[in-house]
Amino acid sequence: MLHILRLAILGVTLPMALAGCATAATPEGADATSPTQITSSFRATGNEPSWRLDIGRTEMTLLTNFGQDRLVAATPTAEVSGGTILYVARTEQGELTATIVDQLCVDTMSGMPHPQSVTVVVGDRTLTGCGGEPASLLQGAEWTVDAIDGKPLVTGSQVTLAFAPDGQLSGQASCNRFMTAYRLSGEGLAISPAAGTRMMCDEALMAQEHTFLGALGQVQNFSIEADGALSLRTGDGRAIRARRR
Repeated sequence: MLHILRLAILGVTLPMALAGCATAATPEGADATSPTQITSSFRATGNEPSWRLDIGRTEMTLLTNFGQDRLVAATPTAEVSGGTILYVARTEQGELTATIVDQLCVDTMSGMPHPQSVTVVVGDRTLTGCGGEPASLLQGAEWTVDAIDGKPLVTGSQVTLAFAPDGQLSGQASCNRFMTAYRLSGEGLAISPAAGTRMMCDEALMAQEHTFLGALGQVQNFSIEADGALSLRTGDGRAIRARRR
């Protein structure tokens, strides 16, 4: 049976230290969406114990105990400071706070990167996890590939990746332009086989293009490295590394 507690909102700021989780400073070049731009909905999740926080325009909900315990509140006015946003409320279990920080966070179970780290404190419990849309880390400015399967590109060649919000992925494959689709799920990143132009170039460029498109179609997950590089990884250990210029 769901235990539903209606929360009375306090308009006060609560200083707090973030508990440890799998986070790192957002790398230079990562295009994360700032929590101060939340205008419709925001979701954060964590593990050990499992929890989920949904913040909407008018209501915020915390689910714990595998969804059996539920705290619901009218969304309070946020306290914003730099790259941090804080929500504060009081419940029968004590004060509830949700702190969202612009800081790269990796889900400890799926390995999926997220643009924000989140700490929720309710009563004597502290819950840490990740929030925001992983897709926001891919979208935005175009990525320029600098290595395919650990090898640098042919001198003077160009390979690029542009992830669009509508799920389309396009770019330069070495000799030809390509277009395909990508999909993010709880399990990782999937990229469909690419279609493109059919120009012929010299042998080295054609070989590089073949290697790139072959790896791209087998991508299973991605990460944002400490130096801001994007790493697209296949199930058999190949990788495409790219940077924003």
